Amino acid sequence: MIRIKYKANRRDIRPAIKLTALSSALLIPLFISSNGANAAVPAPDPDSIVTLQIENDSFSIPSTDRYYTSGESLGYVLPTGKMPDFVSSLGHALFGEGSQRLAFNVQQVIYTPVDTQVYDPNPYDRAYAGQLTLHTTLIQDTDFTRSLAQVSVGVIGPDALGQSIQNGFHQIIGDKSTKGWSYQLRNEPTLDFFGGRIWRYNFGSTEENAVGFQLLPQVTAQLGNSEIYAQGGMIARFGSGMDSDFGPAVIQPIMSGTDAYTPTQPVVWYIFGGALGRFVAHDTLVQGNNFQDSRGVSLQPLQADLEVGAAIIVYGVRVTATEVFTTPQFYGQVPAFQYGSVAISARF
Repeated sequence: MIRIKYKANRRDIRPAIKLTALSSALLIPLFISSNGANAAVPAPDPDSIVTLQIENDSFSIPSTDRYYTSGESLGYVLPTGKMPDFVSSLGHALFGEGSQRLAFNVQQVIYTPVDTQVYDPNPYDRAYAGQLTLHTTLIQDTDFTRSLAQVSVGVIGPDALGQSIQNGFHQIIGDKSTKGWSYQLRNEPTLDFFGGRIWRYNFGSTEENAVGFQLLPQVTAQLGNSEIYAQGGMIARFGSGMDSDFGPAVIQPIMSGTDAYTPTQPVVWYIFGGALGRFVAHDTLVQGNNFQDSRGVSLQPLQADLEVGAAIIVYGVRVTATEVFTTPQFYGQVPAFQYGSVAISARF
């Protein structure tokens, strides 16, 4: 019965996949071609940036251990202009003029059902799943926009090391091990293409140490065999020196300003809040493997996120803390879910 239900759900979403693929293909040229050619280009940034990011539902109150339970990312951003000529040419062809830099992220995300203490999990709950991914991102900036083009390769399944990382960490902190990893999604390679643009609108003075207000609307879309979606949202923030970045660093698909930043004053700070709406046509981590039978549940295609938090940059070191609230990703999920995200970046 589980196998029949899974295959039926997959057939049901095929029209939606085609619709979102078409809409994403139309959206990307729309948002990458506007506002890029005539805007001022920031000064070159000669520094590299290293970022360590950890996301976990245990950071929230109340603490939980379910659904998106853990995410880790190690990122490296190159100085501006340090990239192959063909990548630079592609960026200018897509986005027009702008200051360019490449970013690399090794990222792991882990998902579990609600009850992690049974060896045979509820087949109508989210399946155990881990994904390990390498993201390569072209970041192209003007003074008021950040454009993104990203390709990601990775693996879903036991080779993503979700079981080893989760239970190894639980052993270190003296927590119970999770029991149902025998039913996790099977090994499957992933290839995804992501594009997006963030706009930055200032309200108030941008002089050094002045306090102001900013709006950061953004649209992004992804096509690939791990997830297909299109989304749009906005972050509002209040603080000083906010032209140093384009918002906090958070693991996608949550709204993220990326790991790249260039401090405009010795101390930068801001508080922020944002909301995003997303249409998802396909999500392997929810629905199960694409090319072989596995457990999976029915995708909820209309999703939304809220995020609130704060960031500070002190003499080049940036720390961001974000609390994320999400709506259900599948039918039958509890009404609301939240987790915390912390990222620490250093320039050198």
